[in-house]
Amino acid sequence: MELKSANTEQIILEAAERIFIDKGYIGAKTTEIAKEAGVNHAMLHYYFRTKENLFNKIFEKKASFFLGSFKEAFQSDLSFFEKIKLIVEEHFDRIGMNPKIPLFVLREMVSNKEKKDFILKKIIPAGLFVFEELEKIVDEEIAKGTVLSVKPLDLLLNIASLNVLSYMAAQVYFDFDKGMNSEICEFLARRKKNNVEVILKSLKI
Repeated sequence: MELKSANTEQIILEAAERIFIDKGYIGAKTTEIAKEAGVNHAMLHYYFRTKENLFNKIFEKKASFFLGSFKEAFQSDLSFFEKIKLIVEEHFDRIGMNPKIPLFVLREMVSNKEKKDFILKKIIPAGLFVFEELEKIVDEEIAKGTVLSVKPLDLLLNIASLNVLSYMAAQVYFDFDKGMNSEICEFLARRKKNNVEVILKSLKI
């Protein structure tokens, strides 16, 4: 019974994510989400109560997923530059698993003040660990004289903006709805390699 319940909840979440990304928070209807998930509206209400709860649950899971790309590197025994390389690559790959999420988040922040406030409240506390860990390893390397002086926030923004923009550009140039092909894969592989090189060069003395 618990397994069936967990599966139903996951199916609803996946359906809601597709509808939210396609139509935005305001445009999404719970009746449409229920239909997409193959459940009745009462079932959706039983699991999540409101559309807002659904949105919040999805966003929290995605934020945790993306922040995980940084945590994995911090917990490794790699050298500083290897950790930064891993962070850039892992973050890039996780966007690849959710290529429409960055545009979705940007759209919600621009068009919906309540959602913008919610997103910022979730991102800042959740990202505090990432910022503190990055600040620690960056300051250690600066003290050793092995890297250029850089503010951790600037480094985070450089990584995020390069990776996110790569996928935004790919969605402009290519039709993701038709699925991945060799041309898209080649473009993204080239961008991933370039982003790593740009970030590492910006740090090396």
